[in-house]
Amino acid sequence: MVMDKKVSSRRKTFVAREDLMNALSDIAKQRGHSLYETVNELFELAITAHNMGLNLKRVVDERGLTEIARKRGFILALETLWYEMADIAFEQRKRQALKSWFEAGAWFAKCYTTSAVADPLLAFKEDLAFFTWNAPELTVEKKGSTISVRVLSPRFTDSYTYLFASFLEGALQVFGYTLTSSDIKKGSIRLQGVRSESA
Repeated sequence: MVMDKKVSSRRKTFVAREDLMNALSDIAKQRGHSLYETVNELFELAITAHNMGLNLKRVVDERGLTEIARKRGFILALETLWYEMADIAFEQRKRQALKSWFEAGAWFAKCYTTSAVADPLLAFKEDLAFFTWNAPELTVEKKGSTISVRVLSPRFTDSYTYLFASFLEGALQVFGYTLTSSDIKKGSIRLQGVRSESA
């Protein structure tokens, strides 16, 4: 045990960018820690993530997206319960349910069009892919003035498929696209749209 402690206390010099070390030093001071402690904590986290088979950058990125989701009104819910509630709403008030999901999609898209991001549609696409864990395939492709959206999920119910398609239609409208075709069936959504020159 004594030998292990001596080995673990040895220090090695490494080279890092000056701006990064200055920023890390400021963080250490804010937390009331030494730079030595902070650097070693970061190394330990990186090693732990690696041993768990995780990419540390991805962990941080996904945590950031989770925080964005929280701030934008998303909540965690059991998938089966979410589908059941969607089915009940669709069966009881189909028109109102579709309208509500359309408006939710429009509101969600506006969060991006009114933000300072360089490419609102790209940011929307990337975040949507993360937020829709229940859809193993979600693609948004833009070519010139046209856009195509494809969503596939064997777990979607009929009702949820139509409601989620309405959500996407609302978002596309905010981005300036008019729907030109739609192919919607259980677990499969294919939307095509065109952007008007004035949009």
